Amino acid sequence: MLRRPTLPPWLAGALCIILATMPRVEAAPVRIVCAEAVWCDIATQIGGPAVSTEALVVSTRADPHDIATTPAMARAVAQADILVLNGAEYDPWAGALAEASGGEAPMVLNVGQIGHWREGDNPHLFDDLETTRLFAAHLTAVLTQRRPDAQEALARRADSFTHIVAGLQTREQAMANRLRGRTVAMTEPIGGALLSALGIRVIDDRLALAMMHRNDPAPRDVAMVEAALRTHQVGALIVNPNVTNPSADRLADVARQARVPIISMTEIPPPGRHWQDWIGDRLDALGHVTGAPS
Repeated sequence: MLRRPTLPPWLAGALCIILATMPRVEAAPVRIVCAEAVWCDIATQIGGPAVSTEALVVSTRADPHDIATTPAMARAVAQADILVLNGAEYDPWAGALAEASGGEAPMVLNVGQIGHWREGDNPHLFDDLETTRLFAAHLTAVLTQRRPDAQEALARRADSFTHIVAGLQTREQAMANRLRGRTVAMTEPIGGALLSALGIRVIDDRLALAMMHRNDPAPRDVAMVEAALRTHQVGALIVNPNVTNPSADRLADVARQARVPIISMTEIPPPGRHWQDWIGDRLDALGHVTGAPS
Protein backbone atom coordinates (compact mmCIF):
# COMPACT_ATOMS: atom_id res chain seq x y z
CA MET A 1 0.00 0.00 0.00
CA LEU A 2 1.30 3.44 -0.93
CA ARG A 3 1.73 5.80 2.00
CA ARG A 4 0.39 9.35 1.60
CA PRO A 5 3.29 11.78 1.88
CA THR A 6 3.15 14.09 4.90
CA LEU A 7 4.68 17.54 5.33
CA PRO A 8 7.19 18.18 8.04
CA PRO A 9 5.56 19.98 10.99
CA TRP A 10 7.64 23.12 10.42
CA LEU A 11 6.55 23.34 6.75
CA ALA A 12 2.89 22.69 7.55
CA GLY A 13 2.99 25.46 10.17
CA ALA A 14 4.61 27.88 7.75
CA LEU A 15 1.95 27.16 5.13
CA CYS A 16 -0.83 27.80 7.65
CA ILE A 17 0.70 31.17 8.55
CA ILE A 18 1.05 32.13 4.86
CA LEU A 19 -2.55 31.19 4.07
CA ALA A 20 -3.88 33.03 7.12
CA THR A 21 -2.07 36.24 6.22
CA MET A 22 -2.89 36.24 2.53
CA PRO A 23 -5.44 38.91 1.53
CA ARG A 24 -8.85 37.50 0.70
CA VAL A 25 -9.98 37.89 -2.88
CA GLU A 26 -13.56 39.16 -2.72
CA ALA A 27 -16.08 38.76 -5.48
CA ALA A 28 -16.32 41.66 -7.89
CA PRO A 29 -19.15 44.12 -7.28
CA VAL A 30 -22.31 43.51 -9.27
CA ARG A 31 -22.49 46.16 -12.00
CA ILE A 32 -25.89 47.85 -11.95
CA VAL A 33 -26.92 50.40 -14.55
CA CYS A 34 -30.16 52.31 -13.97
CA ALA A 35 -32.16 54.28 -16.48
CA GLU A 36 -32.86 56.91 -13.80
CA ALA A 37 -30.68 58.00 -10.89
CA VAL A 38 -33.39 57.39 -8.30
CA TRP A 39 -33.27 53.62 -8.78
CA CYS A 40 -29.47 53.58 -8.53
CA ASP A 41 -29.70 55.47 -5.25
CA ILE A 42 -31.89 52.71 -3.83
CA ALA A 43 -29.62 50.01 -5.31
CA THR A 44 -26.59 51.62 -3.66
CA GLN A 45 -28.34 51.86 -0.30
CA ILE A 46 -29.13 48.15 -0.40
CA GLY A 47 -26.05 46.81 -2.18
CA GLY A 48 -23.33 48.85 -0.49
CA PRO A 49 -19.86 47.65 -1.56
CA ALA A 50 -21.38 44.56 -3.16
CA VAL A 51 -22.51 46.69 -6.12
CA SER A 52 -21.26 49.41 -8.41
CA THR A 53 -23.92 51.64 -9.91
CA GLU A 54 -24.21 53.97 -12.87
CA ALA A 55 -27.28 56.01 -13.77
CA LEU A 56 -27.98 57.05 -17.34
CA VAL A 57 -30.20 60.03 -16.45
CA VAL A 58 -28.89 62.09 -13.54
CA SER A 59 -29.78 65.73 -14.19
CA THR A 60 -32.75 67.23 -12.36
CA ARG A 61 -33.43 69.13 -15.60
CA ALA A 62 -33.84 65.92 -17.58
CA ASP A 63 -37.16 64.43 -18.55
CA PRO A 64 -36.83 60.63 -18.77
CA HIS A 65 -39.80 60.52 -21.15
CA ASP A 66 -37.68 62.27 -23.80
CA ILE A 67 -34.14 60.91 -23.88
CA ALA A 68 -31.87 60.75 -26.89
CA THR A 69 -29.57 57.83 -26.20
CA THR A 70 -25.82 58.07 -26.75
CA PRO A 71 -23.04 55.57 -27.52
CA ALA A 72 -21.82 55.98 -23.93
CA MET A 73 -25.23 54.88 -22.65
CA ALA A 74 -25.17 51.88 -24.98
CA ARG A 75 -21.71 50.87 -23.73
CA ALA A 76 -22.77 51.19 -20.09
CA VAL A 77 -25.79 48.94 -20.65
CA ALA A 78 -23.74 46.39 -22.62
CA GLN A 79 -21.25 46.13 -19.74
CA ALA A 80 -23.88 45.89 -16.99
CA ASP A 81 -24.77 42.78 -15.02
CA ILE A 82 -28.18 44.25 -14.17
CA LEU A 83 -30.20 46.97 -15.88
CA VAL A 84 -32.89 48.67 -13.80
CA LEU A 85 -35.57 50.56 -15.65
CA ASN A 86 -38.74 52.22 -14.44
CA GLY A 87 -40.82 50.49 -17.09
CA ALA A 88 -44.52 51.42 -17.20
CA GLU A 89 -44.00 52.90 -20.71
CA TYR A 90 -41.83 55.56 -19.06
CA ASP A 91 -38.35 54.79 -20.42
CA PRO A 92 -38.69 52.41 -23.40
CA TRP A 93 -35.39 53.74 -24.74
CA ALA A 94 -33.57 51.94 -21.90
CA GLY A 95 -35.12 48.61 -22.75
CA ALA A 96 -34.17 49.14 -26.38
CA LEU A 97 -30.54 49.61 -25.35
CA ALA A 98 -30.58 46.27 -23.56
CA GLU A 99 -32.08 44.51 -26.58
CA ALA A 100 -29.40 46.00 -28.83
CA SER A 101 -26.50 45.40 -26.44
CA GLY A 102 -25.27 42.27 -28.22
CA GLY A 103 -23.46 39.41 -26.56
CA GLU A 104 -24.78 38.49 -23.13
CA ALA A 105 -27.54 40.98 -22.35
CA PRO A 106 -27.84 42.21 -18.77
CA MET A 107 -30.57 40.98 -16.44
CA VAL A 108 -33.38 43.52 -16.67
CA LEU A 109 -35.28 44.54 -13.53
CA ASN A 110 -38.44 46.31 -14.67
CA VAL A 111 -39.93 48.20 -11.73
CA GLY A 112 -43.31 48.42 -13.45
CA GLN A 113 -43.50 44.64 -13.73
CA ILE A 114 -42.30 44.15 -10.17
CA GLY A 115 -44.93 46.59 -8.90
CA HIS A 116 -47.71 45.12 -11.07
CA TRP A 117 -48.22 48.33 -13.04
CA ARG A 118 -51.13 48.23 -15.48
CA GLU A 119 -51.74 50.31 -18.58
CA GLY A 120 -53.36 53.57 -17.59
CA ASP A 121 -51.74 53.67 -14.14
CA ASN A 122 -49.41 56.54 -13.25
CA PRO A 123 -45.91 55.74 -14.60
CA HIS A 124 -43.96 57.79 -12.02
CA LEU A 125 -43.31 54.72 -9.88
CA PHE A 126 -40.67 56.33 -7.65
CA ASP A 127 -43.56 58.18 -5.95
CA ASP A 128 -45.27 54.88 -5.07
CA LEU A 129 -43.98 53.73 -1.69
CA GLU A 130 -45.32 50.18 -1.97
CA THR A 131 -43.86 49.69 -5.44
CA THR A 132 -40.51 50.97 -4.19
CA ARG A 133 -40.64 48.51 -1.28
CA LEU A 134 -41.36 45.64 -3.68
CA PHE A 135 -38.47 46.70 -5.93
CA ALA A 136 -36.08 46.82 -2.97
CA ALA A 137 -37.11 43.33 -1.85
CA HIS A 138 -36.76 41.94 -5.38
CA LEU A 139 -33.34 43.53 -5.83
CA THR A 140 -32.18 42.15 -2.48
CA ALA A 141 -33.12 38.63 -3.54
CA VAL A 142 -31.27 39.00 -6.85
CA LEU A 143 -28.14 40.41 -5.21
CA THR A 144 -28.15 37.71 -2.51
CA GLN A 145 -28.17 35.07 -5.24
CA ARG A 146 -25.30 36.75 -7.08
CA ARG A 147 -23.28 37.63 -3.97
CA PRO A 148 -23.99 34.96 -1.32
CA ASP A 149 -20.82 36.05 0.46
CA ALA A 150 -22.52 39.39 1.22
CA GLN A 151 -25.85 37.90 2.33
CA GLU A 152 -25.77 39.18 5.92
CA ALA A 153 -24.79 42.72 4.95
CA LEU A 154 -27.41 42.80 2.21
CA ALA A 155 -30.08 41.63 4.64
CA ARG A 156 -29.13 44.35 7.15
CA ARG A 157 -29.28 47.10 4.54
CA ALA A 158 -32.54 45.78 3.13
CA ASP A 159 -34.10 45.70 6.60
CA SER A 160 -32.98 49.28 7.18
CA PHE A 161 -34.48 50.41 3.89
CA THR A 162 -37.74 48.57 4.58
CA HIS A 163 -37.94 50.39 7.91
CA ILE A 164 -37.47 53.72 6.08
CA VAL A 165 -40.30 52.92 3.67
CA ALA A 166 -42.56 51.87 6.54
CA GLY A 167 -41.88 55.20 8.26
CA LEU A 168 -42.88 57.11 5.13
CA GLN A 169 -46.04 55.02 4.81
CA THR A 170 -46.97 55.80 8.41
CA ARG A 171 -46.42 59.47 7.70
CA GLU A 172 -48.63 59.25 4.61
CA GLN A 173 -51.43 57.71 6.62
CA ALA A 174 -51.23 60.39 9.30
CA MET A 175 -51.24 63.18 6.70
CA ALA A 176 -54.19 61.62 4.87
CA ASN A 177 -56.35 62.07 7.96
CA ARG A 178 -55.86 65.82 7.58
CA LEU A 179 -55.62 66.25 3.81
CA ARG A 180 -58.19 63.80 2.47
CA GLY A 181 -60.55 65.59 0.10
CA ARG A 182 -58.28 68.52 -0.69
CA THR A 183 -57.99 69.38 -4.37
CA VAL A 184 -55.05 70.30 -6.60
CA ALA A 185 -54.39 70.96 -10.29
CA MET A 186 -51.33 69.70 -12.14
CA THR A 187 -49.55 70.28 -15.41
CA GLU A 188 -48.19 66.69 -15.43
CA PRO A 189 -49.24 63.68 -13.30
CA ILE A 190 -46.03 63.61 -11.30
CA GLY A 191 -46.44 62.75 -7.63
CA GLY A 192 -49.65 60.89 -8.47
CA ALA A 193 -49.16 57.95 -6.11
CA LEU A 194 -48.45 60.28 -3.19
CA LEU A 195 -51.55 62.34 -3.94
CA SER A 196 -53.66 59.21 -4.10
CA ALA A 197 -52.30 57.91 -0.79
CA LEU A 198 -52.97 61.29 0.84
CA GLY A 199 -56.51 61.39 -0.50
CA ILE A 200 -55.84 64.58 -2.49
CA ARG A 201 -58.02 64.86 -5.58
CA VAL A 202 -56.66 66.02 -8.96
CA ILE A 203 -59.20 68.05 -10.92
CA ASP A 204 -57.49 67.92 -14.31
CA ASP A 205 -56.37 64.38 -15.10
CA ARG A 206 -57.03 64.81 -18.82
CA LEU A 207 -54.95 67.98 -19.05
CA ALA A 208 -52.07 66.49 -17.05
CA LEU A 209 -51.99 63.32 -19.15
CA ALA A 210 -52.08 65.31 -22.39
CA MET A 211 -49.09 67.38 -21.30
CA MET A 212 -47.18 64.26 -20.18
CA HIS A 213 -47.66 62.79 -23.64
CA ARG A 214 -46.59 66.11 -25.21
CA ASN A 215 -50.05 66.76 -26.63
CA ASP A 216 -51.88 70.08 -26.55
CA PRO A 217 -54.55 69.95 -23.86
CA ALA A 218 -58.14 70.62 -24.85
CA PRO A 219 -58.99 74.35 -24.59
CA ARG A 220 -61.97 73.53 -22.35
CA ASP A 221 -59.65 71.73 -19.90
CA VAL A 222 -57.26 74.70 -19.79
CA ALA A 223 -60.17 77.08 -19.24
CA MET A 224 -61.53 74.90 -16.42
CA VAL A 225 -58.19 74.87 -14.60
CA GLU A 226 -57.73 78.61 -15.05
CA ALA A 227 -61.15 79.22 -13.49
CA ALA A 228 -60.38 76.85 -10.62
CA LEU A 229 -57.13 78.68 -9.89
CA ARG A 230 -58.71 82.13 -10.00
CA THR A 231 -61.57 81.12 -7.69
CA HIS A 232 -59.34 79.11 -5.33
CA GLN A 233 -61.14 75.85 -5.94
CA VAL A 234 -57.72 74.16 -5.70
CA GLY A 235 -55.16 74.37 -2.95
CA ALA A 236 -52.10 74.17 -5.18
CA LEU A 237 -50.81 73.81 -8.73
CA ILE A 238 -48.27 71.01 -9.14
CA VAL A 239 -45.79 71.53 -11.97
CA ASN A 240 -42.86 69.74 -13.51
CA PRO A 241 -40.35 72.57 -14.12
CA ASN A 242 -38.89 70.65 -17.05
CA VAL A 243 -42.17 70.64 -18.97
CA THR A 244 -42.59 74.01 -20.62
CA ASN A 245 -45.25 74.86 -23.15
CA PRO A 246 -47.64 77.78 -23.58
CA SER A 247 -50.47 76.08 -21.67
CA ALA A 248 -48.30 75.06 -18.71
CA ASP A 249 -46.65 78.48 -18.55
CA ARG A 250 -50.02 80.23 -18.68
CA LEU A 251 -51.45 78.14 -15.85
CA ALA A 252 -48.40 78.90 -13.70
CA ASP A 253 -48.88 82.63 -14.40
CA VAL A 254 -52.56 82.41 -13.42
CA ALA A 255 -51.64 80.57 -10.21
CA ARG A 256 -49.10 83.25 -9.28
CA GLN A 257 -51.61 86.02 -9.99
CA ALA A 258 -54.22 84.27 -7.85
CA ARG A 259 -51.63 83.54 -5.15
CA VAL A 260 -52.22 79.81 -5.36
CA PRO A 261 -49.13 77.90 -4.17
CA ILE A 262 -47.07 76.27 -6.91
CA ILE A 263 -45.42 72.96 -5.96
CA SER A 264 -42.50 72.02 -8.20
CA MET A 265 -41.68 68.32 -8.60
CA THR A 266 -38.82 66.99 -10.72
CA GLU A 267 -38.41 63.44 -11.99
CA ILE A 268 -34.79 63.09 -10.85
CA PRO A 269 -33.66 63.80 -7.26
CA PRO A 270 -31.01 66.47 -6.67
CA PRO A 271 -27.43 65.14 -6.50
CA GLY A 272 -26.65 63.66 -3.10
CA ARG A 273 -30.31 63.52 -2.09
CA HIS A 274 -31.51 60.04 -1.15
CA TRP A 275 -34.83 58.78 -2.46
CA GLN A 276 -36.38 58.90 1.02
CA ASP A 277 -35.31 62.51 1.58
CA TRP A 278 -36.66 63.48 -1.85
CA ILE A 279 -40.01 61.86 -1.07
CA GLY A 280 -39.98 63.57 2.33
CA ASP A 281 -39.57 66.92 0.56
CA ARG A 282 -42.62 66.12 -1.56
CA LEU A 283 -44.65 65.24 1.52
CA ASP A 284 -43.52 68.46 3.20
CA ALA A 285 -44.78 70.47 0.24
CA LEU A 286 -48.06 68.60 -0.04
CA GLY A 287 -48.64 69.01 3.68
CA HIS A 288 -49.26 72.72 3.06
CA VAL A 289 -52.05 72.18 0.51
CA THR A 290 -54.89 74.38 1.73
CA GLY A 291 -58.50 74.93 0.87
CA ALA A 292 -61.66 73.25 2.07
CA PRO A 293 -62.13 69.57 1.26
CA SER A 294 -64.10 69.03 -1.96
